[in-house]
Amino acid sequence: MKPFAKITTYLSLAVFILITVFCSSSNEKKTISSLRKTIRFDLKLKSIPKELKGETISYSLKFYFCPSTIAKDCYTPVSIHSYKSNSLIGSSLEQITFPQELPNNWTHLAISIEGIQKVHGKYSPGHNPYWIQNTDSLFKNPNIRHEFTFVSQENLIPDRKQQELASRFSPILVFHKDKKYLPTNIEKYANYFQSKEYILPNKDIRRKTKGQTTWNYVEFPDLRETEKQTHLYYHVRYANTTVSGTQKEALPGFRDNSNYWYEVGNGDMVISYWIWYDWNEGPTKFGNIHQGDLESYALLISKEGKPKRILLTGHDHILLDTDFRNINSVKNHPILYVAKGNMGSDGGNPTSAYGDYTVKLHAGNALFNYISDPWDVFPSLNPETSILIVPKDITEKDLTNVKIGSGIKKNSSPHEISEPETEKSETQFVDARSMIKGRIEKLIAWEEPGWVNQTADRDPDGHHRVDPKLASFFRFSGRLGKHPRSDLRIGELHQYGESPENAPFKTNIEQHYTFESPKSDRTHTDREGNYGPKFLGDDSTPQK
Repeated sequence: MKPFAKITTYLSLAVFILITVFCSSSNEKKTISSLRKTIRFDLKLKSIPKELKGETISYSLKFYFCPSTIAKDCYTPVSIHSYKSNSLIGSSLEQITFPQELPNNWTHLAISIEGIQKVHGKYSPGHNPYWIQNTDSLFKNPNIRHEFTFVSQENLIPDRKQQELASRFSPILVFHKDKKYLPTNIEKYANYFQSKEYILPNKDIRRKTKGQTTWNYVEFPDLRETEKQTHLYYHVRYANTTVSGTQKEALPGFRDNSNYWYEVGNGDMVISYWIWYDWNEGPTKFGNIHQGDLESYALLISKEGKPKRILLTGHDHILLDTDFRNINSVKNHPILYVAKGNMGSDGGNPTSAYGDYTVKLHAGNALFNYISDPWDVFPSLNPETSILIVPKDITEKDLTNVKIGSGIKKNSSPHEISEPETEKSETQFVDARSMIKGRIEKLIAWEEPGWVNQTADRDPDGHHRVDPKLASFFRFSGRLGKHPRSDLRIGELHQYGESPENAPFKTNIEQHYTFESPKSDRTHTDREGNYGPKFLGDDSTPQK
């Protein structure tokens, strides 16, 4: 055979083999809908709350074809079906069985219980909707069985224990002396509470997933010169917490902050804290100005009450997630530094576990970066330039000799860090007694919104009584402040940002999941600089 003929023959054979393999592969990857037209559903409701007695329950099936979540029509269901219960709810158990014809092409299925609005935010049936993906395993077992089991959303950690833990780990806050807006409280706005609506931005994913076109906000008067007492808001929960809509099988954007449930797990707990500021002036006077600001941090605590990790958030990022030994603290109270801005700006109030450094921020695009050049400028623990707001149980004596740095002698650190960080991590001891400007006058527990002033079911304290000044805030879903959405005003040379979302421990997804199974440290890096550890400590670093 001539060489050319040989090559042609081999090429033909190769093409035949490729086609055969491709066809075989394609057959193996056929969607379930092309191989099976009907699936049988067996759905159960268990532990149905008595509030639903006499209600009619229905189940909806929504099929989506969404191989890519950025596809234009991804969130438009390709098929919708509804099945109604045959009778009114009369017991704590219900079951329904039915066959369902499948659409030709689908990737995701959402199974929802409808008719349970009376207990939304009080009792969780688990993930609702419950998500299923179109996979080979589903083809092998074409019967879909699922139990929706209702559990109370009450916090089963006694109030006294929550308060004791929250008080033990409340922060020592460090500010520049010229910081204008120090943390205050939201109760002073109680008499002005009135919910309003604003139009959601076109890019808001809730428009696609939930059909929402508007959201809520509360507009406050400018009371920044009155009632400046600092309060600290907290919530203590078991670390093993789940929020509906966060299944790995779920399409993004279906998270339901009112549907969550707690499990004791190994006993670890998360203490979440929120610090309220009346105003956010942005990292420069040009940008991210808005009324109201809720900055947060959280601690992972063992069941014995030992601090394990700390997480700080800001600028819609996780700024720091690290071992508690990698920060400075006094008698378990973490020393946290609040940034001011540059160009004379009071700053956006982000919180760091380290002082005396800067981070250059992204203003959204190169032009804004050039015009405003935004920075976070963190203060140092220095009696000449900074002031403190401290917990009530911190005395002047406790601040006589405050350790700043790892406390580990050079060349003896158990961890390796870069040379520039080593230079910064040299330990200093500061007499901070003269820096006390004020104290955290009150710690306030954030009650579960659906249970505010309701009769308790399983709560160990037997009640859900809430101060009337706080009840509206705890129940409110929306933004706190008169700037509910971003607004660029070129004529004023101002960029108004968004006021913060309320019910914060349910809107900050990172505080729900970061601490459940932390695998590695995380920090945020911006244009220049990052919020990561400036030293790595050991058991001797926390100051007793």
